[in-house]
Amino acid sequence: MKSRRKAREAALQALYQCDTLGDWSDAAIDLYFSVFQSGQAETDDLGGEDNRAFARMLMLGVLEHRSEIDDHIAGASNRWSMGRMCRVDRNLLRLAAFEIAYLPEIPVSVSINEAIEISKRYGIDDSPMFINGVLDNLASTWVAPGKSASLEAVAELPKKLAVG
Repeated sequence: MKSRRKAREAALQALYQCDTLGDWSDAAIDLYFSVFQSGQAETDDLGGEDNRAFARMLMLGVLEHRSEIDDHIAGASNRWSMGRMCRVDRNLLRLAAFEIAYLPEIPVSVSINEAIEISKRYGIDDSPMFINGVLDNLASTWVAPGKSASLEAVAELPKKLAVG
């Protein structure tokens, strides 16, 4: 399996689309896949079916838990409301927060590092430092309770993973 970074980048792009359009529905995710990832799963930009499913799971997970994720991000970001954050940073934080709180098989350090590396490509100059600070703060307060309940919270997501 190729690196999951491409899958995370695709998830970020889809979340950015949802944020821009104000449409947080499953249909918006389907729209993203039909327009931007419409190639064969084996040859598309995501690097295969495993990464395609991972990207879709991340997108749907953030959509399902967005309210709770946003509350935790707002609490972890000093003096920055969600509305003041740039869209790239806000959605990258949502993506990494979902991984930290709901995917116990992914180490927290991996989620944070991937978010920082992606922010270097898509964010502004200050994004990596901002992302690191917020996620470190968030992980210190939310990871323990989220990890213990995360298997139950994600159990329903595979039912939604059908690529269509």
